[in-house]
Amino acid sequence: MLGITPPRNVIYYSSNANPIPLAGIANLPYTDVIIAFLVPDNNLNLVGAGGAFDDNLQSNIRTLQNAGKNVLISFGGAIFPSAAYQSYARNVNGLVNQIVNNFVTRYGFNGVDIDFEDDAGFTGTYDGIGFLSNLTSGLYQVLPSGRNIITHAPQTPYWNPNYDNAPYTQIWRRVGNQIAWINNQFYDNPDYDRDAATKVLWYRNVAAITGAQKLLVGALVANTGTDEGYITLDDMIQNVIRPLQSNFGSQFGGVMGWEFALDQGGAWAKGIGEALGGSPGGCPGQSYTVVAGDTLYAIAQRFLGNGNLWVDLTKPDGTHFTPAEAENLQIGQVVCIPGQSTGEAL
Repeated sequence: MLGITPPRNVIYYSSNANPIPLAGIANLPYTDVIIAFLVPDNNLNLVGAGGAFDDNLQSNIRTLQNAGKNVLISFGGAIFPSAAYQSYARNVNGLVNQIVNNFVTRYGFNGVDIDFEDDAGFTGTYDGIGFLSNLTSGLYQVLPSGRNIITHAPQTPYWNPNYDNAPYTQIWRRVGNQIAWINNQFYDNPDYDRDAATKVLWYRNVAAITGAQKLLVGALVANTGTDEGYITLDDMIQNVIRPLQSNFGSQFGGVMGWEFALDQGGAWAKGIGEALGGSPGGCPGQSYTVVAGDTLYAIAQRFLGNGNLWVDLTKPDGTHFTPAEAENLQIGQVVCIPGQSTGEAL
């Protein structure tokens, strides 16, 4: 698995309207790319709905991973039918098998994002809390090593004790230890996100539950006129990111952007990346991409002249490999080479 150390600079990829193609995100300082969305057909078979789902998806994923980025697949979205959720809730294991076998394993995703926006699951129509908890646990148990990042993308009201007893707080208490981070949507709910100050207030409220390290500020990348809660990039940096960095320091989780089609020219990626202090998704100098048969010992022998120096090799987030990780390198994984300043990727 690639790193999950904060701060994260996450982007959703749904529409392919951006002139920069999916693989082109490899050259931008995003740390993680979330491909949207998995939705049901009439027979409850999951299908990909979005601009990323073409014949190049698998190779595009590999390109992004080779650049040091995690690539997740998102299940859900704003238009996901409630009736389908209710059916899946009665057969969570079947749903887990679809997600893992047909998408994560087949395409090589690093994990799964859950974007649940069905209020009926929290108002008595069915047990959405139980469903999301069971789905998270089911994925956690069967996702393979290196493919087992699980994130959620709730709306802010779901944490409010005055909204149906804070359903996401209950979910967090059950399975929060299995969730890598929260892509919280600080938009489209004006009582929670109408301006920068309101976003900061509610970030602090939610962080009191999750911890700041696992909580990302979800933001609209541009003003489309169809969503509420947009603020300019400068406002986002100066009046949201800076206060939260002041509050939480290195524990601040980072930023999620919706969506890449709106990041024309990559200005959002670069602005957020700089504000977060540089992207942990890439190596500062030379990097090496793991191929079949590689070991950290062999990589250290090749680049550092001494295989025992494998302990000095790092992941793109700057952390060192544990002995267990050293024994389980993933093809396409990026290894950072210390003392190399060529800026080249091999």
